[in-house]
Amino acid sequence: MPQILLFRFLSPEQVEWFEPDVGLQQGAPAELAAQVGGDRLLLAAPSEAITLSVAQVPGRQRSARLKALPFALEDNLAADVEELHFAVGEFADDSIPVAVVDHKTLQAWLETCTQAGLSLNAIIPEPLLLPYAEDSWSLLLDDNRAIVRSGYWDGFVTDQSELETVLNLALAEAGEQKPHYLRVWGELTPELTGLDIELRQEESQPEPLRVFAAGYQPATVINLLQGQYSRQTQLGKWLRPWRAAAALVGVWLLLQLALQIGEYRQLKQEQASLGAAMEQVYKEAVPDARKIVNPRVQLESRLRELRSGDATAGTAFLDLLYRGGQPIQALPGVTLRSLRYKENQLDFDLEGGSLEIFDQLKQRFTEQAGLETQIRTTKKEDKVESQITVKKAAS
Repeated sequence: MPQILLFRFLSPEQVEWFEPDVGLQQGAPAELAAQVGGDRLLLAAPSEAITLSVAQVPGRQRSARLKALPFALEDNLAADVEELHFAVGEFADDSIPVAVVDHKTLQAWLETCTQAGLSLNAIIPEPLLLPYAEDSWSLLLDDNRAIVRSGYWDGFVTDQSELETVLNLALAEAGEQKPHYLRVWGELTPELTGLDIELRQEESQPEPLRVFAAGYQPATVINLLQGQYSRQTQLGKWLRPWRAAAALVGVWLLLQLALQIGEYRQLKQEQASLGAAMEQVYKEAVPDARKIVNPRVQLESRLRELRSGDATAGTAFLDLLYRGGQPIQALPGVTLRSLRYKENQLDFDLEGGSLEIFDQLKQRFTEQAGLETQIRTTKKEDKVESQITVKKAAS
């Protein structure tokens, strides 16, 4: 019976693979190709280039829902949907687990494997290869990278230098779904031990592929080799005699899809005013911007670029956003109109609420050590407007 053989690229000329009966090995891709035999070959994909998400796409027909999937996610993606490949996991209700990767990135991986003589059975994002349990998250520390599995279909990869901030944001976003504890493979750092969650050390010096092999469950992974990248090349020949019937079914599915697209467009029109405001904020923050596809995601991308040149500034922004946003998001009836960050200072423009609410907010900020806050509130014709400036207090 064929066994599972997991591997990953350490560089274009070097791979690492794990065989249950042999253990961990390293060598050139050609050496791995010579050992595969009849084994099922799985590539652990570097997930910096992959977005894991769960999309809400209602409907009865599976094919129609899959066609509508890109439209449900396009507001959260930085690139045009035509440039992206969407792979899905098992689903039954309105929730569709999906992994999104750029076509060029996926094609480059496949071309590298083809040139090395490696025939892949699956390409799986690294976070989904970590062990999963309902009441916990999994964290693997691998060199300067941190790989996190935060749910059945959720996970992400980040630099270890930003891990504490990113984990705090993820835990805050989880709300009531926050895990009871965090399972850790790798050396615990002082920053990690300060997290507001129980840490359970699994291994201090783990071998990532061995951890992946132990956590691999076919029912809880997404294989990127779907659609035009599927191995089932004979399916088209089998369907050829049924083209006429398939065409009729396709017309019916298109009608169903058109109805769903109409509903999505109606929702997008309601979001148009908010989108225009976000675009204006992006133009003010990035004056040299030319093409604006998705302001929020592009701004996040620009911040990542800034962090690569000035990690301290990027971390300062995330810290101010987390500490300043926590008290604000709990305010009833208050709307965020705009957000600006410049020279280690974060400005929030708010609308709604009451003068009493902002008095309470001022008290919450006062209780936070290390923050310097200014709140300017005005009331015009029964409408309350407030500008809040947050920066780190001088040490």
